[in-house]
Amino acid sequence: MKDYAREENGGLIVMASCTDERFPPENMLDGKDNTFWVTTGMFPQEFVLKLESCIRVSKITTLSLNVRKLAVEKCDQEKPDQFEKVFEVELANRGDRLQTEVHQVNIRAKYLKFMILQGHGEFATVNRVSVVGGDDDGGYDDPGYGSMQRQASYGGSAAAGFSASRPDSSAAGAGGGGGGGFDDEF
Repeated sequence: MKDYAREENGGLIVMASCTDERFPPENMLDGKDNTFWVTTGMFPQEFVLKLESCIRVSKITTLSLNVRKLAVEKCDQEKPDQFEKVFEVELANRGDRLQTEVHQVNIRAKYLKFMILQGHGEFATVNRVSVVGGDDDGGYDDPGYGSMQRQASYGGSAAAGFSASRPDSSAAGAGGGGGGGFDDEF
């Protein structure tokens, strides 16, 4: 299935509440588990993902580190000025291991707002975001429109060079290591 969050599929971060030039928000959309966007040490933090078009979303997956409470909202309008809550979840503290959250949803969206409401430490990362779905005119016959089902978290090791308590510049150039638990099927 197509991952609409990927840059090559039209995914674009149109707003991020914080930025560090070493760990830009675009890292979440590059398909790599060992690159990431990092918060600046205060919560809440948020970012808005614009999809290429309004689609039916069936699955939202995040790969993160040190996120304690995550909320996702959606907007199906041309301008992202009115959002509706899709889900809010509390994530377990996995130490230096990545957190993978998979949520089965049945929503229509052009924009998704991801809000990190609390962290397990001063800093949190979002390594990867995946949005799977189909064209808006594609049929979802499920009468549970707007429903959501959460799948259990799992994950691998933290991004290479990233300390669970504080990011450092060595993580930016780390290649290879880290990640895990986030298959390309998303």
